[in-house]
Amino acid sequence: MKLVGIDKYISAIRQILEQRRASGTTDTEIANIYLATEDPEAVRQFREAMPNEWNLYLEHGYTELLPHRIAEYNGSPKMSKVLHGRAGLITLGSLLVAMEANDFVLTTGSNWSRVMNELRKAILDPRCGNCTSMIDLQEVRN
Repeated sequence: MKLVGIDKYISAIRQILEQRRASGTTDTEIANIYLATEDPEAVRQFREAMPNEWNLYLEHGYTELLPHRIAEYNGSPKMSKVLHGRAGLITLGSLLVAMEANDFVLTTGSNWSRVMNELRKAILDPRCGNCTSMIDLQEVRN
């Protein structure tokens, strides 16, 4: 899967904020962003591109697993073995935190984003009267 540029994420967040302002639910540029990534380069690029008014929160998996990250393709199984499965538990915890959001910017070309979107549609929306929104930056193409 080709990675989506950080500029597309920033634009999507700006779109969400504009929709909130237009609907009267906010009048501020301040945003709390939960960045669900384990990629240090994505974190660096996002930090450089985001406005000062935004607050960035990183998933626990990024901060705790970074020292153990294996950069080679599909290094997660090796990391999981070294950490005796703790990486999986941390990842599930991060997913639970992500499910607290109201607005999602996803790339459903990614399995992880598809999981988040399915949980959003199947669990969150029925419980809150379809209160969530999602912008898809990269749909699945069969």
